[in-house]
Amino acid sequence: MRFPKAFWLLWCGQALNRVGSLAPAFLVLYLEQDHLVDSRTTPLVVGLFGAGVLASSLVGGALADAIGPRRTIIGAQPVAVVTALLYLVTSNMAALCSLALVTGFLSAVDRPASAGLIYEIVPRADFERAYSLYLVGFNVGMSLSPVLSGFLLAYSPPLLFFVWAVGSSLYAALLMGLPKDGGSTGRQGSRGPVLREAARSMAEPFRSPVLAGFLGLTFLMACIYLQVNSTLPLGMRGEGMSPGEVGVVLAVNAVASVVLLPLAPRVARHMREEVPLALSALAIAVGFGLNAFAHSVPGFIVATLVWTLGEVLWAPTSAGFVANRAPEGKVSTYQGSMFFAWNTAAVAGGPIGLVVANTFGYSTLWLSVLVLGLAVTCGFKALVKVPGFRTSPADTAPVSPDHVQVP
Repeated sequence: MRFPKAFWLLWCGQALNRVGSLAPAFLVLYLEQDHLVDSRTTPLVVGLFGAGVLASSLVGGALADAIGPRRTIIGAQPVAVVTALLYLVTSNMAALCSLALVTGFLSAVDRPASAGLIYEIVPRADFERAYSLYLVGFNVGMSLSPVLSGFLLAYSPPLLFFVWAVGSSLYAALLMGLPKDGGSTGRQGSRGPVLREAARSMAEPFRSPVLAGFLGLTFLMACIYLQVNSTLPLGMRGEGMSPGEVGVVLAVNAVASVVLLPLAPRVARHMREEVPLALSALAIAVGFGLNAFAHSVPGFIVATLVWTLGEVLWAPTSAGFVANRAPEGKVSTYQGSMFFAWNTAAVAGGPIGLVVANTFGYSTLWLSVLVLGLAVTCGFKALVKVPGFRTSPADTAPVSPDHVQVP
């Protein structure tokens, strides 16, 4: 599997950055451990972090198309370094809340820009394969991050922020080796008009009937999948499982996704576009539905493996679906709309799941998400009837490596 040097620089940079990134859970633990916040203000910090992530989805994509994805990612890293170091000298509550908002924004602002950058530096025919491999590095980094953060928090909490600063610096340094952003139409002219156009373009994907339908279905599917961060661990604890056993089940997802992600594009290669999307939703629905019948570690592992299959099939095919429908120079903006739909579900899906579980029980929750997932599966199959689903051959034809500018 040969990709340009630029792709591997991006891969290494984002993987290192994810290892050192500050997850919201460890930010809260640090702030509570040093008595900088209490239980009354912790939800505010977490909420502001989430608001920053949500805003970064749209802003990061539009900014990448306006000034270039390479410039967007590199430009965010010095801000991340300064933000990390400010935590070490800040104790004021208002300032900490502002830093939490900025931290959330910086943690995800590079996601749509990276997708747009991959689209530029690899042949179009290889986009899904490259994006899958990119996600392997992302998942490896995100898997190692809690381990490192837990050690640093116990050993020397300030090191959390020094490691974050170092990771951000390495990310910027590696991306300096990428070719400079091209002078596409969207990036020409004075900075003011370009940024105003970027602001207007954020709403553009939502005006496309097929993408509006896709984004709505993405939101609903993410509401199911993101139970992994809220109700799933609590449901396993309710079945009498220890924290270590819960960790083992979730580790199965991390390992399986790293192994299976590179294979997903091969499986989907010869399918019609709506088929892998529908299969993803079906596997996620059935996987979480199986939790209703799981009462021990083996049962939850089986359920986890099923919804992990949906996760790994979804990631590259959904990115390719959106990229195929993005106008020239708007790939990052359109990718940002997908991240926005997904991150919005993180705000809504977790709390709704907790309400359902606490009111009606976890078995009712898992069967409810199964029914919702089956409806989403039918929705993805029905996208073929929505205007804009069909793309022109030129939009999806393989791109010759000779037409891709790489160093």
